Order: sequence, then structure tokens, then C-alpha cells
Amino acid sequence: MHVAVRLLLVLLSVALLPAMASAADPSWSGTWNTRWRQGGARMALQQEGSHVHGSYLSYDGSIEGEVEGRTLKGRWIQGTRSGGIEFVLANDGQSFMGRFDTGEWWTGGRIPSSPEALGLDQRGPRQALRTFVEAGNSARYDAPDQMTRAVAVIDFGNDAGSVNPEQKLGQAQTLFNLVDQTTFRLHGVPGRKTESDTVELKLEQAGTGASLPLKLVRKNEKWFVAMPDEATLDAARKALFARSGGRPPSPEAYKLRRNARDAMRSFTRAFSEWNAGGRAQALASLDTSELSEAVRDDQGVLALQYLNGVVNRIGVMAPQEISDDPENREPFVVFSHPEGRIVIAPKGTGDGMSWKFTSDTVHKARDLYVAVEEMPTAEAKGLPAPPSVFFKVRKWVRGVAAPMLTEVGPLEAWQIAGWAVVIMAAIGFGWIFARVLLAFLVRAVGEADPAATRKGFRWPLWGTATFVVYNALVPALGLPDLATRVSVGVTGVMLALSVMWLGWRLVDAVVMRYFTGGEGGRMTMDNILVSLGFGALKIALVAAGLTYIAIQLSLPYEGVIASLSIGGLAVAFASRETLSNVFGAGILAIDRPFRRGDWIATGDTKGTVEHVGIRSTRVRTADDSLIIVPNGKLSDATVNNLGTRRFHLNSAKLPIPYQTSVPQIEALVSGVRDLVAEIPESTPERTSVAVSALGQDGIEVTLKYGLDVRNGGNETEIVNRLMMNILRLCERLGIRGAGSEPVTA
Repeated sequence: MHVAVRLLLVLLSVALLPAMASAADPSWSGTWNTRWRQGGARMALQQEGSHVHGSYLSYDGSIEGEVEGRTLKGRWIQGTRSGGIEFVLANDGQSFMGRFDTGEWWTGGRIPSSPEALGLDQRGPRQALRTFVEAGNSARYDAPDQMTRAVAVIDFGNDAGSVNPEQKLGQAQTLFNLVDQTTFRLHGVPGRKTESDTVELKLEQAGTGASLPLKLVRKNEKWFVAMPDEATLDAARKALFARSGGRPPSPEAYKLRRNARDAMRSFTRAFSEWNAGGRAQALASLDTSELSEAVRDDQGVLALQYLNGVVNRIGVMAPQEISDDPENREPFVVFSHPEGRIVIAPKGTGDGMSWKFTSDTVHKARDLYVAVEEMPTAEAKGLPAPPSVFFKVRKWVRGVAAPMLTEVGPLEAWQIAGWAVVIMAAIGFGWIFARVLLAFLVRAVGEADPAATRKGFRWPLWGTATFVVYNALVPALGLPDLATRVSVGVTGVMLALSVMWLGWRLVDAVVMRYFTGGEGGRMTMDNILVSLGFGALKIALVAAGLTYIAIQLSLPYEGVIASLSIGGLAVAFASRETLSNVFGAGILAIDRPFRRGDWIATGDTKGTVEHVGIRSTRVRTADDSLIIVPNGKLSDATVNNLGTRRFHLNSAKLPIPYQTSVPQIEALVSGVRDLVAEIPESTPERTSVAVSALGQDGIEVTLKYGLDVRNGGNETEIVNRLMMNILRLCERLGIRGAGSEPVTA
């Protein structure tokens, strides 16, 4: 045992050696998204030997330090300010935990890309303001260095030299928070051809009339956003934050979609967090109420992918160009085309109201995508595309056989051909998987009769595997709503029937193989509990299958269940006897008054328990007749379980004549006691042989003895053998029964 454990440890060490070597030689080189108590920065580090150096643009800071093992010790430097740091790299090399020398924490996580270039556009007042707004919008989430872009296009006035980077970031964030409370059109701001060196704007808050005066200035042929003085900022702060209680709204408040801007922001942001809750967030921004429930999720995701492609071609709007007035109920048109429109509108009333992309937008998403597909994506940074096998397949088809994109009714030609291929592939792969699984099933539950097992499982297993494979492949086709409903409806019903068929057969096979007491059984269990448990499992299997079918067919199964609860009283009253038997089965399972094979007596029924079902119990009598006893009556009746006796007390009277001598009687008593003791099933402590009476016809010798037996047939054989041995003993002793009759029992 110890040798095996040591060998296992050696093998594990060899297998893990590359990972251990990698973990023992960590690298700090890369880009890190870092956070501390009141800020954060994107930091680029480079390790050369044991020395590490790097920078973080947000604060015009740098890092210098030395590595020892997984620990980096060094200093941060921001202009004339500096301090000590200590970072410890995690085992996977993807994050670190650190502290300033003041004791405050500083953490970071590795990100795959290098810091984005500032990408400043200061060719005109509109371009400078766009750069500022885009930087602030990006910095709202997880890109703190983006606020550096905002700082770069701000004119801090004559005191700029005395303002350190941290203060500049703080002032830029303050200004953006105010700008974010206003609604304006960027295209309404003068562009590059502006001749004046100053442009004054009045950014108003939608629905309140509060405003923020903003000035843009040109210096050295570059345009900047002039930082307002403190008095202007304070006045704007009071006016713009009045409707949110005097404070900026929560950064996560947009997820509630209380206005058109938040709905658009929720939609666009979701694609950057697709695998971290973004998918559900994006789906929530669509009105999918008119889609069939069975295909709502799949068709919703498909619509999101189409809308993603459209938005990336028309250009992503700045959120500040969309109204954030919570009282406004006017639908907002994002894009309009002869094939349809992208519209955001309120849905619901009261506290349940939220803004969503309309159901018509969802319905027209595919048509809009096809209409703008030839248009190249916008130059500005677009939305990340969610993972999609369908779009990869469609792109491949477009590259090798563009005519296959021709529409044939609601489908494209390649989708029709692909549908046929998927069906054939599902049948073929389903057959292969079924054969493999069938081999395992034969070994697991069908060793006793492999041929019968193959015959019983072949079709349900093939059906189940085929429809599982089909459901795994068909999403790659991106079928539209109607085709998806047909596909889901047909395959859903067939899959449910196949699974129910397979499950039913599997339950029977498992019971026969592992839980029966007959040939092939390997386990000893309470057969009543087994019967009831697997019976309930079959009922649950059918119920789950029917519910799944209802969902796939978009049937109102919740209403059916509710109506059943109302009509349940009538059904229960009409079938009260059946329900009594079902509950009786439960009582029998709990109390366990007998097991399969026990010899029981109840009322006029006496026999061996053969089977306990949901409704009744089968009892085999001594004359081989089968009696069906309802469980309801059996649970209320007095049951004498003869099969659980520790022993059965038997008695017999041996009449002998008065002519029998005392020595003969003593020899008879002693001999009978010895005969009983020779029986393996006898209980000597329960054996009694004695003269019990002197009757008119002779002397009575009474025999009482206990037998440890389980059924009546075995007991009859033992008693018969004992009586024959007693008669032989009497013949040897010369004793005849009273009245010249043979000794009788």
C-alpha cells in the first residue's frame, strides 16, 4: 500500500513538473490592471533578470524594484513623490497582492493587451469634446488609464504647472460626472473648420433645464476643453445633481434601464462582459415578449449578434447623445433604414417599467444586418463581437460561395443545405454514439441476456443520441424564428419521448440487474422501498418529459398546473380509493411490516408476499393462487408477519395406554427430546416433553418445541419428519397408542 502511494506521488510530481517549474520562475512582464483604495491605473511592467521597471500613465508614475522568488520589492515614483511597495505574485502568475509602505493595499490583475494608445483627436472643438467624452465613458468601467486621455485634452489654465497628476485626474473626473448629466449632439458642436479660437457651449440636462456652461479653446493649433472655475462647477453640481439627491448616480444604475440612455449603455456595455453576466444583461435589454418561449433565449442571442453587427457599421453613439430624462416616454430611434428601424422604448408601468429595444427591432434585426452587411465597420472603436459559430460559418460561406446567401423564403440557401447536412450528421453520429453506449449498457445491466438488452435499448438509445447531436449542431445554422420553432418543437417532442423510453427501460434493467432477489441480483434491499422508489422514479420521468414537451411547444403548462390544482379536489374525490392505495403504499414503505418473501396472514389471506406496487400487493397462497390486496386496506389491517418469527412454537399430544410401564414412558420422553434436538432448526430452550394428563382413555404425553423457520412449506416438512421418527421410536419401545391406536400428533 505504501509503495503504491509513493509511486503515485512520483508520477504526480513528474506530471506537474512543467507547471511547478513555471510557477517557480514567475515573470512580472506584461500589462496589469491595478487598484488601490481611492484609485487605480493600468500599469506596464518589464522584468529583466531580477530587476523590474515600468510605468502607469494615469499618474505619470513609474515603478522600480527587485524580484526575489515571487516577491517584488521596490518604489513607486510620481514626480517628486515616492514610496515603498511590496507585491507578491499569485501562484498562477495572473494577479498580485501588494501594499504601500504606509500599509494601504495595492492589487493588480494581468490583462492580455498592452495599454491603448492615447488616440487624441484635437483637430477641432467637436473632436476634442468627443475624445473627452469617450475617455470618460471608457473610464467608467475597467479602464482607468482612459481618463488620461481626458486629462490630455483639458486646459487647466495658468495654474496647470502646479497641479499634480492625481489632482488633474480628480478634476477631469469631476468635470466628466457633470457632462454625463447632460444631453447634447456631438455633431452640433463646430468641427475642424471653425475659425474662432473659442467655442462656448451650454450643455443642458434633459427634462430639467439645468445646464453646464463649457468652453473649448484652441492653443498651438490644438483644441482643448477648458476646465471651468470652481464657482461654475459648484453651481452646475447643485443644479445637475438635484434630481439624484445631490449626488452622482451609482455607476451601476444604468443596468436598471430607467431611461433610453441607460438602455443603450446597458446594451453596449454587455458585450464587453459577455461571459461575466453580460449575455443575460444584453438579453434583458431586448423586448422578446413576442418570441415563442421555447426559442426566446436562442433567438434573443441571435438578434443581439445581428444588432451588434449593425451598430458596429453605423457607429456607436456616445451615451450623452441620448436622453436620460426619467420622465420621458418618447421612443428613441437609434437607426432607420428602409428595411426597418432600431428603436428603444419604455416597457411596462410603474416600478416595473424599463427601456428596451422594441419587439419590432428584434424581429427586424436580421433584415437590418443583411441590408448593411456590405458597409465596412466604423473607424471608431466598436463593440466586441460575442462568440458565435453561426457567424463564423456564414462568413466562411460568404467567402467560398457567396450565391449561397441568396434568400429562399425566411431562410438563406446555405441554411437549407446545412439543415439537411445537420440531419444526416445527427443520424450518423447518433448511430455511432448509440452503438458505443449500448456496449456499456450491456456490460452494466445486460450480462444475463445481452441479446434482449440490445434489442430493448437499441431504438430509444439511437433516438436519444440522434436528437442530442442534432440540438448540438443546429445552432450553427442560425435559423430564424419560424424555422427554429418548427425545429425545436419536433426535436423537443422526439427527444423527450426517446429519453422517457430510454429511462423507462433503464429503470427496469437496473431493478432486474441489481435489486431483485432472483438470479443475477447483486444487492439485498428492502424490496418494498425499491418497488415504490423506482415506481415513483418512472412517474417523475414521465412528468418531466411531458413538461419538457410543453415547454418546447410553448404550451401554457403553468396554467395547466394551476387548473389541475383547482380541479384536483374533484379528481381526488373521484379517485379516493386509488389515492388511499397510493398513500397506503407509502405507509407500508415507512412502517415496513413485511418484506418480499415473508409469509404473512391478514384477515382471510395467508401466503407469501411476491410484490408490493404503488396500488396493491400480490400474495401467493399455499395452494399457489395469487391474491391481490389493495394497499389501502392492507395498511389499515392487522398483519401477522409469520416470516419474521424468530421461532414457531409447535405442540403435539402422544396418547399411550395405561399398560405402558414407567421405564417405557421415561424412555419415550427422553427419546422424543433427543429427536427434537437433532433437528437443526429446533430451539432447545423452547423444547418441553412431559406427561401432561391421565385421561379416561390413557396417558397423555405433551410435546412442545420451537422451530426457526421462514415459510410454511419448510415447517411442514420438518414436522412430518419428526412425527415419523416418533412413531419409529414407539415401535422400538413397544408402545402402542391408547385404545390400541397408533400414536398420533
